Amino acid sequence: MKRYLLILFGCGVWMPIAEACTIGSMTETFMQMKAEYKNQTATSFNVRCNKGYNIQFSSRNLRDKYGRSFVNNGSYRLSTRMSILGAKQNLWNTPIAGDVSQTGHKYSVAVQLDERPSFALPAGQYTDELYVSLSF
Repeated sequence: MKRYLLILFGCGVWMPIAEACTIGSMTETFMQMKAEYKNQTATSFNVRCNKGYNIQFSSRNLRDKYGRSFVNNGSYRLSTRMSILGAKQNLWNTPIAGDVSQTGHKYSVAVQLDERPSFALPAGQYTDELYVSLSF
């Protein structure tokens, strides 16, 4: 079984992974949220495979398999909740079986700020990294 890791912060066109699978049509490679409680952002992409595959979603700051994570700026952090749309399950850091499709299968990842920023929280850039792993 071949394993490839795609970091979502770097491609925007169809990118061949191997003869059997391609990932492309990415809507956002850099996702941003306002510093407001429940603010959301999302990205989507298409996977085309002519054989079965597993797809796995993760993030640098992932806390559990249900998509709880956080954005941070050094030791300061804000909780987030991530959701996978288009997969058979919304489980993070867990291989999920994908469907064979010549026309492609669309996946979306939504991220929501799950904590109210306080006035004591320093201004700055708070980040996390989203990873998608495709095994076939």
